[in-house]
Amino acid sequence: MKVAVISDSHDNLKGLRWAFNRINAMGIDKVIHLGDIISPFVPLRIREYYPGDMWAIKGNNDGDIRRLSRNFESVGFHFLTEEKAFLSIGERGIVIMHEPSLLEELASSGDFNLILYGHLHEYSLRKVRECVILNPGELYGYISGTVSFAVVDLESMEVEFHKAEVSEVERVAL
Repeated sequence: MKVAVISDSHDNLKGLRWAFNRINAMGIDKVIHLGDIISPFVPLRIREYYPGDMWAIKGNNDGDIRRLSRNFESVGFHFLTEEKAFLSIGERGIVIMHEPSLLEELASSGDFNLILYGHLHEYSLRKVRECVILNPGELYGYISGTVSFAVVDLESMEVEFHKAEVSEVERVAL
């Protein structure tokens, strides 16, 4: 089973569409968004692009949490407002968070297989003991100059990184 991991989309609908076109083409039916979605309308648009399951956690720039929560729920997605959330998908223990916090401690505990975080707008992958720690980069694209996401195979714990230059995706004018 594979799960796609995205983060820091900051209302970049073209970046989201780029990612979900690829995610759909790979047949992935589970996505985790690591925060900084921004506007409450975004989950409604994501549902237009993507038929699968999604878990998202609140980011530091997500403002109208009540409306974001309502809109995520209205399209059958999960929106988590805690600082950290704990999921079990495919018999793997997963920690999701927006801002990186206690990464080494959580990984060293032996309780989790995968720790996911965003916020820094840059791809990072490392392993502590048997735990994979991953930041998929950003879908916003204007910090790093690229849009990116990752796919984790929950059986092998291998990670695929997908990216494109911002000029290939463009930012939608709202």
